[in-house]
Amino acid sequence: MGEKSGVVKWLQLQYYHFCFLGIVFCFWFSTFIYIPAFSVYLNFLDIGFYSAGLIMGSYGIMQILIRFPLGLLADKFRIGGKAFVVIGFIASIISAILLALWDSFLPIFFGRFFAGITAAMWVVLTIWYGSNFHKKRSLKAMGILQTTMVSSQFISMAISGYIAELFGFISLFWIGGSFAVIGLVLVLLLPSGVLESKQIKREGSLVRMVVKERNLWLLSLLSLLAHAVLFATIFGFSSAYFNQLNGDTAAIIFLVIAFMLPHALAPLVLTRKKSSLGNPYFVLALCFGVGAGALLLMGIAGYWLVYCLLHALLGISLGIVFPILLNQVYLINQGGAAKTVMGFYQSIYSVGIVLGPVIAGYFSRQIDIKAVFTVSFILLMTAAIISIRTGTTHQTQEAVDRIP
Repeated sequence: MGEKSGVVKWLQLQYYHFCFLGIVFCFWFSTFIYIPAFSVYLNFLDIGFYSAGLIMGSYGIMQILIRFPLGLLADKFRIGGKAFVVIGFIASIISAILLALWDSFLPIFFGRFFAGITAAMWVVLTIWYGSNFHKKRSLKAMGILQTTMVSSQFISMAISGYIAELFGFISLFWIGGSFAVIGLVLVLLLPSGVLESKQIKREGSLVRMVVKERNLWLLSLLSLLAHAVLFATIFGFSSAYFNQLNGDTAAIIFLVIAFMLPHALAPLVLTRKKSSLGNPYFVLALCFGVGAGALLLMGIAGYWLVYCLLHALLGISLGIVFPILLNQVYLINQGGAAKTVMGFYQSIYSVGIVLGPVIAGYFSRQIDIKAVFTVSFILLMTAAIISIRTGTTHQTQEAVDRIP
């Protein structure tokens, strides 16, 4: 009888696990289906590079403002993930309606703004999922989560250009809204409490506890730089420059596949590890360096196929960087403030989501669109230098600690 009960419990857990990953898939699909064609669409509307940068950057504004307070609120009042994720999907539906029905600056700005509210709920989703794994397997959990997220982004972005070519740009927004509705239904069907972590008794100020965590600031800064590059390039102006090399909008699928496929597969390497990385900062430094090298060459790539291959290198490097950073944050001694820590981390890196496309858009207007890659190169090289110095410091400290 006990064995049968164990099988039923295992099957139930697998069902919830599958359902949860379905929620994650719809969560990102709803806001990324139009991304590859978005800068082309804004250019078609004659918005201008700088205004386009502001629109793309608006996605990160709400994330900066509410991710930290969101995590703090969830921890302080012990609010489960379900309520927040429902709000996220409703915001995604509103975003789709604004983008589909209006073609002027302000409605498009607020349409992307509401998409940022959706993305802010990633704070809760991350902890909600990670709590189902033992701390020693947290790297595997973050790898699975990253793979699911990127797979959703990859599939949605891969078909984006083709759908835009067949049915027009507006159809992409309606499709995104439809997936938000599906995600909303899945969340409502998922019982509350599933995959939720147990609350730990806390003492003292959550804000003070988190803000004093020096390593959290460092990890957040590295993620800020990486996200600035991500949203300035493949989620920003990469497709616009690709369109100059290859005028066929439907061909954007090759750029998306080149970046997103290795970006989705790279985290799977980390899921094979049964323990944490020895010194993750040296791995981060290597990945940042490879990505910076690829960016340096993008500005002089005169052939679209070479341009795609360089994006593949960037995709691999960032695909390893993000789950490592996420895992290092998750492993921080949280004292029952898991969502607050994650909220702080995601709020800080959201600054990069805003500044990346805004700065890239500014320099594109002042010089030309190739300036995007020069700015991005500088950002990743900065991240590589910081990672090397941090890794060396950690290694020296470990050597000192081993001295009897």
